[in-house]
Amino acid sequence: MMGLLGTYIILSAIAFLFLRFLRMHRREVWAFTILACIGFVLWTSIVLNHPLDLNQAIGRMIDSIK
Repeated sequence: MMGLLGTYIILSAIAFLFLRFLRMHRREVWAFTILACIGFVLWTSIVLNHPLDLNQAIGRMIDSIK
């Protein structure tokens, strides 16, 4: 688990430097950040053998807004 977290942090830092080098817009950086965090949560759930149903999680978030 620590290896996954370390790899995520290192690759995220490299990706952010790359995005800064390309001078991306804020919306693109935010989109990348959100997608990367969702991917990290999904991979963590796979590694911990506790699969996450993304559809169910999104449904709970939408229901909590109403």
